[in-house]
Amino acid sequence: MIITSKNNDTYKFLKGLLEKKHRQENKLFMVEKPVVIEEAKDFKIEYLALSESAFKENKFENIRKNVDEENIYIFSDKIFKNLCDAVTSPGIIAYYREIHRDFDKSSGKYLYLDDIREPGNLGGIIRSADALGLDGLIISPNSCDLYNPKTVRSSMSSIFRLPIYFMTREDLVDLDFNVIATSLENSRSTRDYEFKDKDIVVIGNEAKGVSEFLMKNSKEFLNIPISPKVDSLNANVAASIIIYEMMK
Repeated sequence: MIITSKNNDTYKFLKGLLEKKHRQENKLFMVEKPVVIEEAKDFKIEYLALSESAFKENKFENIRKNVDEENIYIFSDKIFKNLCDAVTSPGIIAYYREIHRDFDKSSGKYLYLDDIREPGNLGGIIRSADALGLDGLIISPNSCDLYNPKTVRSSMSSIFRLPIYFMTREDLVDLDFNVIATSLENSRSTRDYEFKDKDIVVIGNEAKGVSEFLMKNSKEFLNIPISPKVDSLNANVAASIIIYEMMK
């Protein structure tokens, strides 16, 4: 059956997942890229939405065969576009359960994102952390939504591969780890620091930097040496450089 009405309950439910509130209530998030859906084959697709044209052209057969028939929904092209966050869509959206974890590690190298606000930055950091072999990413509760569609798109498949955790600042400093803040003042270059197991480097908010609480409770302070003509780096770029230094 092809769903054509905006009054359809399934349509209204899936459309609601474009909003953070409804994603959190239902613990679901959406993926719009077929290549990412295919690479996330080890994760169960809870619901699959297809456009009428994609269905009639028999697209995405490899994806569809792994989803229970009763969880596949077909929408007319006219209303399917309202389910999408991306400007252009290939005609498929997969919905997954949230995939973040509880932090229970006693070793490893991690990044802590202290109220990162830009979804594109968060997605890019996830991708860099995955590519460079970081042990995981820890995100403060007030950072932007991990499951924002822009974050998911920016991260590509890395959101499914990289261990990701949520943690308050207070819980972070209680860990038996070496918390290191990034700072332009009273800090040493990342080139001069020998990163160790059990290091957690804090990347601050795009506008305000690292919070006062974590500045007071960090054991080390590091900076990325850059030209004096430039006052700062994009959070994604800075995080990627630091991850490279941590893992090289």
